[in-house]
Amino acid sequence: MVLENFDKIIKKYKFKWITYLSATSVYGDHNGEWVNEESKTNPTSSNGVNRLSAEKLWMKLADNANLPLQIFRLSGIYSNQRNILERIKSGKAKIISKKNQFFSRIHVDDIGRVLFKSFNNFKPKEIYNISDDVPASSEELTSYGSKLLGVELPQKMQINEVKNEMLKNFYKDSKKVSNKKMKSFFNYKLKYPSFVEGLNYIRNNLI
Repeated sequence: MVLENFDKIIKKYKFKWITYLSATSVYGDHNGEWVNEESKTNPTSSNGVNRLSAEKLWMKLADNANLPLQIFRLSGIYSNQRNILERIKSGKAKIISKKNQFFSRIHVDDIGRVLFKSFNNFKPKEIYNISDDVPASSEELTSYGSKLLGVELPQKMQINEVKNEMLKNFYKDSKKVSNKKMKSFFNYKLKYPSFVEGLNYIRNNLI
């Protein structure tokens, strides 16, 4: 862990910009409701627990050493190389059916653009969600991807049929992640406001 091995070095130098990339898994399950940076954090997964613990350690170090720290909580990341279209083509995609199940996503290009924006517009000890505008279910995402590729829908499974523990843990949480604070503070317009624009670009330009 960075803090365990480099905390003395971090305290020694006068940094102008330190950013910890966390994850929206720190919020846990909110029954499909909207969450923002002020919402309760109650992670249900080991990843979420570890991320929240790291956030607190970074904040403590920032307080003690007066460091210019900001935290970005990232929603589910996809890219031009790793996305639902590739999973459908490889036969690895499945539709997990569960009522009131919402996830937020973000294209890696938008993450990078926000990070560059923050170089010149920085407020210490702030937390921002980085997500797109349109939370959606896994079924919506996979159905749209299948339509773009012109293939049949992957196998549909009920959540109680899933054997993979990691996948089951992923489906424990349902929430819609607000990006209003990020867009307002950084005056940022998303390149891919939803998975529709992101997948359309990938389908039209890369497949």
